[in-house]
Amino acid sequence: MATSHPPVILITGCSSGLGRSIATEALSRGLRVIATARRLEAVSDLDKKGAKTLALDITAAQADLEKFAAKAIALFGRVDILVNNAGYYQFGAVEETSPEQMQSQFATNFFGVVNLTNAFLPHFRERKAGFIANIGSQSSYGPFPGAGVYGASKAAVDYISQVWAKELKEFNIRTVSIGPGLFRTSAATNMKFQSKELPCYEGLHKQRDMYLAYSGHEPGDPKKAAVKILDLVTSDKDLPGRLPIGDDAVALLDQTMQAEAKEFQAWKEFGKGTNHDQA
Repeated sequence: MATSHPPVILITGCSSGLGRSIATEALSRGLRVIATARRLEAVSDLDKKGAKTLALDITAAQADLEKFAAKAIALFGRVDILVNNAGYYQFGAVEETSPEQMQSQFATNFFGVVNLTNAFLPHFRERKAGFIANIGSQSSYGPFPGAGVYGASKAAVDYISQVWAKELKEFNIRTVSIGPGLFRTSAATNMKFQSKELPCYEGLHKQRDMYLAYSGHEPGDPKKAAVKILDLVTSDKDLPGRLPIGDDAVALLDQTMQAEAKEFQAWKEFGKGTNHDQA
């Protein structure tokens, strides 16, 4: 990404985990970093390291997000890269998850991404440049019992990212959805749980407990993931529609795509023969 000054990158959800690792890696490369979190004190150390820090609730009203975008752009006169990382994991069988919990999950993981991005799009379009990196999840690559609502919100991020890649191409705005696997972050400890626990899903509850006990032993290193992500967003490479990050995520998407291709071949003839007789 050729600019006369180091690119400006804005990252949401920098209080911990992958967002913090991306911000730290970006600073080490000399990028101009805008790190956000709900609470400014959660990113005060990044401010001391040279980042500009702003408070941001991505579920805020659109007018407030537009004011935030204007404030962020004014810090350096531009934003080149937007990393939509903020989100959380809602666990529970779909039946156990309340409508309010489902709406909250989508309000953060999906609508927060869409609304904040829309607040920056006029700036990107005016400059005819911009990079939007949306942090999805490997949970959108295959049906994980217990992660239905979370995975659905991340699958929506995958889809909207691929639509943006086509809609915004004429403005030289590039978009990718990045699906991390399991990394040693605070995702498990920050996980939210179902509103009610039904005995019939006892197996899922045991999986939840195992997942919590596994926290801190995940295979992925968020610092290494941050290196990959920064390499991607500062390059001019052609982008895939969705990009798994993490050995487990790569293996899962590979397995899922092969299984779907086999299933499609087995059923494609059944799906035909529905055209109108005069079509």
